[in-house]
Amino acid sequence: MHEFNRNGGLTLVPMPGYVKMAELTKQLIEGGERHTPVDIVTPQFGERASGEPFIKLGSDHIGGHDCVILMSGPGTYKTLVQIYLLLDYLVGRRAARISIVTGYLPLGRSDKDEGALEFAIAAHFVHMIQCAAHGKLDRVIAADLHAPQVAMAADHLGVITEIFLARRLITGAVEEARRIQENICVLLPDDGATKRFETTVKKCGQTMGIELPLIYATKRRIDSRSSALGSLSGDLDRLSGAIIIAPDDEIATGGTNLHAAEVVKSQYGAKAYWATAIHGVLCGAAPIMLAEKSSAIDRVIVSNTIPVEDRDDLAPLRESGRLKIISWAPDLAHIVDYHHWGKSVREIR
Repeated sequence: MHEFNRNGGLTLVPMPGYVKMAELTKQLIEGGERHTPVDIVTPQFGERASGEPFIKLGSDHIGGHDCVILMSGPGTYKTLVQIYLLLDYLVGRRAARISIVTGYLPLGRSDKDEGALEFAIAAHFVHMIQCAAHGKLDRVIAADLHAPQVAMAADHLGVITEIFLARRLITGAVEEARRIQENICVLLPDDGATKRFETTVKKCGQTMGIELPLIYATKRRIDSRSSALGSLSGDLDRLSGAIIIAPDDEIATGGTNLHAAEVVKSQYGAKAYWATAIHGVLCGAAPIMLAEKSSAIDRVIVSNTIPVEDRDDLAPLRESGRLKIISWAPDLAHIVDYHHWGKSVREIR
């Protein structure tokens, strides 16, 4: 007999690309501490001959249920339209409560004004989903916001909850590196990365009982869309022969990481450079550049907050062993289960 939950039964509603993750999340939740029963309802999206979008979604396991949409960005036109339609349907099917858990917040990279003709539009996603849900959206839970100010863009406090996956990612990268050698350094590529990861790196080292030398870098902005490594400080004498783990919230085109890898190898004698990011956007020329044997980046380590396992353009990178994926499924299961039972998701840190 399960404890009564005022939000109803728990139903996962996966967006395209998140069906396998929903199935794994269901297994982890049902096999977890509370053995919470989980239903999965998979919407079917399509286009009519005219090009108009449609969605098929019945009412089974939705009416009276606590419905959690599982999704991720980036926010393409197609993704945005699908989430708006899905939210409206869930309201129409009488969901008791509607929430979104997104690995990567759609439009998360649109966090800066790009000149006179282009506003920052990251907050657009928040405003639009609230409208699509007719005010019945309870919460958006997002991993490691690339645009932290989005949390303040909602109409009222608490709509956006940010959770952090840095400890799982950094620990996984360090454990992988220690299988090769003990000489490991952590490179924080800019002030933002220092603020986000410095404390976590130190805690990971303490938990593992090892010292993780820190290298601090500055980022030199070339233009609004590209940057390069600036000066380095910290334990520079530890760089020679080291495996460099460079954590950041995301890796997009990989240009900044490539320049950093070239510098620490050519000027400081580093043995290897591992670009480590929570969100593997991996767009533009990144899949080709990172798969090249001559690339100064020896390994890319990402979580699957953005699904990367089935991307055809990343197949050469996966097959070469240069791409390692650290699953966030255990965290996702905790988040959904904690949220369903009214516990603070921040407790999973």
